[in-house]
Amino acid sequence: MLYGRAARKKTNITEVDAKILELQKLRKELQAKQAERLGRLAMAAGVSDFEVPDEELTKAFEEVAENFRVRFCSETDQSKPTKTATSIVSDPAVSSSN
Repeated sequence: MLYGRAARKKTNITEVDAKILELQKLRKELQAKQAERLGRLAMAAGVSDFEVPDEELTKAFEEVAENFRVRFCSETDQSKPTKTATSIVSDPAVSSSN
């Protein structure tokens, strides 16, 4: 008998860990797809024709992102990303996939 409470499945730590791993894998796949898309767009725009230091490209991409954030995000959704472009570029998990 439930005594007025909805029955809910008990979740154990192993199940939670499995879900976390699944979500991390999905996140990595989505990041890779987005990186490929942005890379193709940058190449199509001719960015690859120049020898530009990573720091300068990172700064330029951050400026572009801020421009889009202002133009396309609502006032309540203009939060900064959780990772900066610099931290992503220097992240071994990201750079090792290139």
